[in-house]
Order: sequence, then C-alpha cells, then structure tokens
Amino acid sequence: MSRLSLRARLTVLYGALSILAGAVILTLLYLVVQARLDAELTGDAESRIAALQQRAGQAGEATITTPNGSRISLDDLTEQIRGNEEKIRNAALDTLLVRGSGIVLAIGLATAGTGWIIAGRGLRPLHAITATAEQIARSTGPHRDLSRRIALTGHSDDTQRLADAFDAMLETLDRAFDGQRRFVASASHELRTPLALERAVIELEATKPAAHPDTVHFADRLLAINTRNTDLVDRLLTLADGGNELTEPVPVDLADVAADVLAQTSTDTPTSARITADLVTAPVLGDPILLHQLVRNLVENAVNHNVPGGWIKITTGIDTGQTYLAIANSGLLMLPREVNGLFEPFRRGRSDRTRGTGRRGFGLGLTIVKAISDSHHAQITALPRQDGGMDLRITFPAGLSRR
Repeated sequence: MSRLSLRARLTVLYGALSILAGAVILTLLYLVVQARLDAELTGDAESRIAALQQRAGQAGEATITTPNGSRISLDDLTEQIRGNEEKIRNAALDTLLVRGSGIVLAIGLATAGTGWIIAGRGLRPLHAITATAEQIARSTGPHRDLSRRIALTGHSDDTQRLADAFDAMLETLDRAFDGQRRFVASASHELRTPLALERAVIELEATKPAAHPDTVHFADRLLAINTRNTDLVDRLLTLADGGNELTEPVPVDLADVAADVLAQTSTDTPTSARITADLVTAPVLGDPILLHQLVRNLVENAVNHNVPGGWIKITTGIDTGQTYLAIANSGLLMLPREVNGLFEPFRRGRSDRTRGTGRRGFGLGLTIVKAISDSHHAQITALPRQDGGMDLRITFPAGLSRR
C-alpha cells in the first residue's frame, strides 16, 4: 500500500485535530449539562415530593387525587416523579450527545476540506520544485536539460528561499556539465590526434618497399591495437558525454570476450601468475568494445596486483537468469574498507599491492570498469579474500541477458 501524499496527510491531520478538539469540547459540555440537570431536576423533584408528603400527612391519607380524578398512592407518585425526571435528563443528554457529535463530525469534515485547499496552495511551490527535478532527472544523456528554472515569485518566505536555492544549485550544475562537455570535446581532439599520427607512422613503415615481412606482420598487430584503442577512446568519450547510456547495444557473449582477452594476455602480458578459466556461455546486450576493455582491465588489475607465483581464475555463466562475469586472484591482504576505494579515480591502494610485480598503473583501470558496468546497468560486488587478493563479480540484469 502506497503512502499518502503530504497534502493528504496534512488534510487528515487537520480533520483529526478538529474532530479531537470538538470531542473534547463536547465531552466537557456534556459533563456541565449533566451536572446542571442533576442539580435542577433532582432538587425540583425532591421539593415537589416533600410538599406532597406534607399535604398527605396533614390530611392523614396515604393516597393523592390526581387532576383527572384518579387516586394514586404517595409511594407510586413519588416513583413516577423520579422516573419522569430521569427520562427528561436522559433525553436531554442523548440529544446533546447525538446532535453534538454530528456537529463535531461536520465541522471536522469541513475543516479537512478547507485544509485540503490550504495545503494544496501551500504545497504548490514544492510541487513546482518536484516537477522541475523530475523533468531534469528524466532528461538523461545528451538530452539532459539543466536550463529549467523554478523562478518562483511571491513573498520572501521559507518556500521562496528553497526555490531560489534550488535554482542556484541548477545554475551551478549547468555550468559544471557545460564545462564537462567542453572538456570532453577538447579531450576527444587531444586523444584522437596522437592515435591518428601513430596510425599514419605505422602504415608508412609497413608500406615501405624494403619493409621486412616480420616488420609488416608486427605493423599489422600494431594497427589492430591502434584501431581498438581508437574505438575505445570514441566509446569512452561517448559515455562521458552521454551520461553512461548505450546507444546501440548488440548481443555479446562474455565467454568469447574473456577467451579473447586471455589469449592476448598470454601473448602480450607475460606473468608468473597461473591463469585458469571456466567460461560458460554468458550472453548480454552491450557494446563489444567496451565489454572487451572491461574484461581486459579486470585481468590486468588481477595480474598487476598479484604475488609472484600467484593465481587468477575467471568464470562466466548465468545464475538465476542473470549473466555474470567473475574474477578472483591471489594477492596481498586487504581491508574491506579499502576495496570500495579502488573504484575511485586515481586510487591505487597501498603501494605494497604492486610490490614484486614491477607494475604501477594510473589508478584508472577499475574506475573504467565501474563506468562500463554502470553503462550496462550491471552491479559490481568486490570482496577481499581471507588469504589475500580479491573476489570480484559483475552481474548483468536479466533484461540485458536475452539474445
């Protein structure tokens, strides 16, 4: 059951307080009227009974003649007078209670209706703030619109100050995102230019008439790496500029991606760590270049932050309808609080994590892994191992696991 809105809760509160106040007043009034009736009716009845008893005593008779000519005993007449007094008292109190309760209920409903109107007018600025925030939240990626403003007018009160503060925050965010877009555009140019020059130099050396066949073969490998790096830069910059949204995801098997990465690692990245794999078909919808880089960064991280003679195990598969990629490695002991910090930019952990490996990165590998995982709406779970190293698992949503 969904909770009531703030306006509805205020309305209920107004009505409940009004009914409670009316009930208290009605109770006090009931007690006052009851005491007054008891004093008036009981006193009057007792005085009439005393007068009748005196007249009967003077006449020496135990009966009294009524106005209609019938005779009734003094005791019966006394009981009748007291019974009539009780009926009058109860009728008056019942009328007060029933009609008073109806009036209190009517006032409570009227107060609730009035409170609904007043709460609606009072919360109107908050609704404007909420609507603006929801519109901005829905406009993600390149269509993000931070130019919206509440521009609330009226008296300078708490709501006005809240709206002004919200507008100021949007202005700051707008400038920040605009600066990010300019940085992305500049970074795109600065990163693509050296890659293009690198490609031109490689092609020039490979196409020389006197080029050795081994040189041509090596140049082809360098061109493939250059192409992959260029594609990676384009996609990472697209992610940075597009709010971590994939534009055209395609079916990808993580098992194939992992196998390709492991094959390249055994050739290009010599390591003393023993690498094993249990690769079961793991289909997802995503960007193959980004997913390739994700797996490559994970493997490189496991290699760089290992111990001499250590081990690395990578597995893929489907568990409870969700595709997963898991990698575990040996290494130095880590504290649980150190793991989450590894996914922050330029965080490389303690220097002794790379001791003996001869490798010291820039601290961006796992940051890129997290960015790519977020773009695929995947969840990362990383835990330190009791004997050193880390267990890392990336789970992809079921909706992205259908071919």
